[in-house]
Parts: sequence; structure tokens; C-alpha cells
Amino acid sequence: MRKLFYLLAAAIVLMILTTAFGIYWLSQSDITKAREESAVAEAKNVALGLSAQIDLLNKTLDKMTQDPDVLNAVALGNNGLLKMAAAKLEQYIPDILKIRILLPDTHETDDQTQPSMGFADLELVRETLNGNPFPGIQGEKGAGRHFAIARGIYQNGKITGVILASFDENVVLKSLRLASIKNGYMELKQGPAVLGTLGDKMAVGHIDAKEINVANTGWTIHYQYPDSTGLGDLALLGSLIFTTSFVALLALFVGHRWLSNILRQDLESLMKAFKDIMTHNSQSNYPLELTEFTAAISNLMQFKRVLDYGDRESPAELESGVNIIVNDDDDFDIEGLFDEVNGFKL
Repeated sequence: MRKLFYLLAAAIVLMILTTAFGIYWLSQSDITKAREESAVAEAKNVALGLSAQIDLLNKTLDKMTQDPDVLNAVALGNNGLLKMAAAKLEQYIPDILKIRILLPDTHETDDQTQPSMGFADLELVRETLNGNPFPGIQGEKGAGRHFAIARGIYQNGKITGVILASFDENVVLKSLRLASIKNGYMELKQGPAVLGTLGDKMAVGHIDAKEINVANTGWTIHYQYPDSTGLGDLALLGSLIFTTSFVALLALFVGHRWLSNILRQDLESLMKAFKDIMTHNSQSNYPLELTEFTAAISNLMQFKRVLDYGDRESPAELESGVNIIVNDDDDFDIEGLFDEVNGFKL
């Protein structure tokens, strides 16, 4: 029984392992495709969020370009009025660092106020003279780094000035950090510069990054997704295999103990019946769980009666004193066992 139990246990565990790894191997392509689709959807959501945020800021500044105080200050070209109009606008925009209202002929940087207006900001102002350019993060890492948006001030279809708005760069990166990503990695780039990251780069391996453009900006989102099984997936697969194997082995062990108890009880009843038959004890109650042993007791009784026939003096005495009951049993055939007993043919 133990050898049979060990063989069945090994076969069950082998079947579970083969099935689990077979299903896992067949589903790998679907898993990879699902991860790619999930990464694309997450990257698009981040891009849409950033684009909507920039679009809202652009529309807000476009309305401010038509403010009467702004138009009057630009028309007069008075520096004092320009600063007063800019200070007024700063009160209406949250998270603003500085608003400057500049004339088209501005060509000097400003290091006196923070954030400073460097050459990158001046280039943004010049591009505004030919149409509203994409906003961008300006300056090196440090106190002077900021997010700049420039919008043109038009009067009678002609550009007469520029509004240059400077925000903290976290205004943009905050929406990036609030985004959720599973098993992937993203980078927000402005040209070659990385503005912000999201996710775990170590989890994606060496798969090539793909990119999505962020509308209303010159930014791109580079995203990657894992193309192989991570430790979490392997741990889940291992736990499923262990749990299934444990339940199967437990069921097999319980079945082994149950069958062993049944066999032991039935063998005790069988031996008791054999003893009673041999000693001519009259007892007919032999509890059995397995029906196969019932035929064995019946055959033993029949065989013992045949052997006892030698003590009879005549067939008539046999007929009157012996009651042979033969059960239907294909596995036992008494015919031909004895051709003749004490001169009588059976």
C-alpha cells in the first residue's frame, strides 16, 4: 500500500507541475500583449492629463491678454504700468511665480527677480512674435528652474506685446506623480532632458522604450513594460502549485488511511469467518465494507462443505444434512475441483 501511495503521489505532483507550466507557457504571449496594452493605455492617460492641464493654462493666459489694463500698458509702453498690470494678473493664477508683460523689442535678460528670465525665456518670447510656441521647463536644476508659457498680446490683428508666465515646475510634474502605473516605467522628456519619471525601471528589464507625444507641448512620454515574468508572478505560480499539490496529497493520504482501515476491518471479519467455518461455529454476522470479500466468505463456506462430505455415509444423508448455497461469483469455480469424493460423483 505504501509503495502504491508513493507512486500515486509522485504521479499527481508531476501532473500538476506539467499542467501548471504548460498553461503558463501557453499564456505568456497573451500576458505580454495585455501588459503592452496596459502600458499604452496608462501612457495615453498621462499624456491626456498633461495636455489638458497645459491647454487650460494657455486659455487662461489668452483671456488675460485681452485685459484692458494689459492692452493700455502695452499701448503706452510704460514700464510702471506694465509691472502693475502683471502684478494684477498674478493674483488670479494659482501656483504662479512671476508674470512679465514684455514689448516685442525686449532683448535683455532679467536676473533681478525670481525666477530669473534667461536666454531660453527670451528665445520663447521671440518665437511668440511668429505664433504661440510650445511651453517648456527652463533653466538648470536649482532655484531658477521654472515652467514658462508665453502668449502673444494682439491689437487690431497685430502683436503688440507678450505675456511671459513662470510657474513652479512641480505644477506639471505633480500631475505626472499622481498618475498610477502597474509593472511599467515612464519618462517625461523635453528633447533629451528627462523632466520626470514614473514607475520602477528595474522591473522592465532591457525592453526598448516606446513614445507618445503630449499634445500642446514639445514633450514626449517614453514608456516601457516588462516582457518577462517578475518575482511576483513566479511567487504566485509557486504558491498555486504548492497549494494544489498539498490538497491533492492530503486527499490521497486521507484516502490511503481510510482504505487501510477498511481493509484491516474486512480482513479481520474474513479471518473470523474462516475460523468459524473451520471450527463449525454457527455465526452468520460478518460485517464487510468491500463487497468483494462477501463472495470470498461464501466460497469458503461452500468449499468447507464439500470437504466435509467425506464424513457422510450416503448421498441421502448429504442431501438431508448439508445445505450448500452457491453464490453467483464469476471469480470462483468449484466445478472440476474434485471429480469424486468417497465414491460419489459431485
